[in-house]
Amino acid sequence: MPLIEVIGPDGLKELEELVEKKIHATGVTKEDWRQILTRLDILEHDMEEVKTDYREFRREMNEFRKEVNERFDRMNERFDRMNERFDRMNERFDRMYGRMGSWMKWTVGTIAFFGTLITVLVGIGQLAR
Repeated sequence: MPLIEVIGPDGLKELEELVEKKIHATGVTKEDWRQILTRLDILEHDMEEVKTDYREFRREMNEFRKEVNERFDRMNERFDRMNERFDRMNERFDRMYGRMGSWMKWTVGTIAFFGTLITVLVGIGQLAR
């Protein structure tokens, strides 16, 4: 059944007016559409530049990150070498401390021996008188 028979000629006219109002309210002219397309082209071009800049930035950041990691690795190697040197120094100090302890024991032992020897000689000397 045709629409004109269902809503009548007045209803059809009102429907046409309603559709025209909606088109005018939400539609755009050809000139506006051309401007929109031009602006979209400009935005697309600018977006390509942003993408290129972003890729370059990421590449530079990756290079920077690699350089920083290399520097940290070199620093860690230096710290490792320093720790090895300190370990060797600690071993030397331990050996020196051990030798000093041994020398101190010999010195105290020798002094004690001479003290005992002098005491024995003094005792013999007093007995001999």
